[in-house]
Amino acid sequence: MPLAKSEYLSDTWKDGLFSAGTICSAQVRALVHLGANACIVGRNVEKTEKAAQDIATARPGAKVIGIGAVDVRKFDSLKDAVDRCVKDLGGIDYVMYERSPSSLSDPFN
Repeated sequence: MPLAKSEYLSDTWKDGLFSAGTICSAQVRALVHLGANACIVGRNVEKTEKAAQDIATARPGAKVIGIGAVDVRKFDSLKDAVDRCVKDLGGIDYVMYERSPSSLSDPFN
């Protein structure tokens, strides 16, 4: 007799679970919940700032900075974001990088 789908399927695995920043977003949210402050960067200013505000709700008093218009393939753009994170948060202890599926070129070349 076959197993019921409820034995091996879960609502947790919804469409879009792993799309456009969701993995890093969940990791950052967990770290903020545990006491970290965070600086997130992205290409889209509005989306990045909104994501930072949303992630900050994981812990009262959390400081989460969203810096948009950052092109991680360009050293100066990335350096400016790093400098702001260090200035606003006092340093960087941990870096997570999620490559956008729409970025076809290697950002390190």
